[in-house]
Amino acid sequence: MTTPDGGTTKKHLVFSLNVDTGDINPSWPVDVDATAVFQGTHFTSTVQNERAALGLVGNILYVPYGGHAGDCGTYHGWLVGVPINNPASVTAWATSAIGGGIWGVGGVASDGTNPFIATGNTFNTQGTWSGGQAVVRFQPGPIFTGNPSDYWAPTNWLQLDGGDTDLGGSGPLLVDVPGATPSNLIVQLGKDGKAYLLNRGNLGGITAPVASSQVSGAPIIQAAATYRTNQGTYVVFRASGNQLAAFRITATNPPAITNRWNVGPGNVGWGSPFVTSTDGTNNMIVWLVNAVTGGGQRLHGYDGDTGAVIYAGGGPNELMAGTHDYNTTGIAARGRIYVGTDNKVYAFTAPAGTPTPTPTPTVTPTASPTPTPTPTATPTPTSTPRVTPRPPPTPRSRPTSPG
Repeated sequence: MTTPDGGTTKKHLVFSLNVDTGDINPSWPVDVDATAVFQGTHFTSTVQNERAALGLVGNILYVPYGGHAGDCGTYHGWLVGVPINNPASVTAWATSAIGGGIWGVGGVASDGTNPFIATGNTFNTQGTWSGGQAVVRFQPGPIFTGNPSDYWAPTNWLQLDGGDTDLGGSGPLLVDVPGATPSNLIVQLGKDGKAYLLNRGNLGGITAPVASSQVSGAPIIQAAATYRTNQGTYVVFRASGNQLAAFRITATNPPAITNRWNVGPGNVGWGSPFVTSTDGTNNMIVWLVNAVTGGGQRLHGYDGDTGAVIYAGGGPNELMAGTHDYNTTGIAARGRIYVGTDNKVYAFTAPAGTPTPTPTPTVTPTASPTPTPTPTATPTPTSTPRVTPRPPPTPRSRPTSPG
């Protein structure tokens, strides 16, 4: 969002940069105000803002939008599609009602072909569902068919509207559970503290979910992650009391949600979790950043099956500055864990050896990591933190704001 004349005019521009030089690529940036229109509704930068992660699916860049300052003015939930090889050809979708922002920091999910988003509360609907409080599947574009198989809203969506209880406080998480019927699922976590399981093959329209469970006593606003061990399929998320919680999805007909473990020191702020593994199946570690200044700003690691402490934040050299609630998360690449903050990228050397959960990790040398195709992050702080010995992780499925 820019103000080219010092504040009177506001514009949302989508940029594409050359990663080697930082130069703007030809035909970019794209002016969203000038290009995004849906059924007579024009995108208006003064009331829109972009909080959620972008998505790249089939050479189309998807950019989600909510309100500029939360629920403000005549904003809409927007999903703007920009073909990366023809950025002038923009396709867009917007909620037909005012509101319905796409808030979740995890942003756009994908099955490899179709983008998925979750929307928040809408206004002045007169009881007619108009795109809010829903999980929506799009055809490439984005194009919304309007068919009940391509969206899901809870039967109490109007009540959720009235309480500003966004279903889309978190983004949709695509999860496959071998042995379950249905096995291809979407997990949706909402401000009502519930986890919903949806049939990804047929979302069903306004109807009951496949299963649901009250997994938090407070609104869930973050991005969840999923992983699978020999004990089952897990979802890990930030729950009430700023705890990190995990539940398992049963391989049954229909699948169900069972709470497994939770950890957290209470009144502190967590970012969104991410998960690593040595081979995609073994040694699952759930990582997250305690993001509160003065009370955290450290990386923490937990055993994926039990929640036992693997890494408790380290010593003085492992303190990170410029972290934030909701959206501070990390990635694993080339034997390191990278965490981006306001003006630095912190690099943690990956563990090596057999995992031994301890409350306080020791600082030890590690073997050189085996490179993976993931690009290496560049700026790092002066001191490189090192964590308890464990095999180098490889990235697992991880997505990574409030409405």
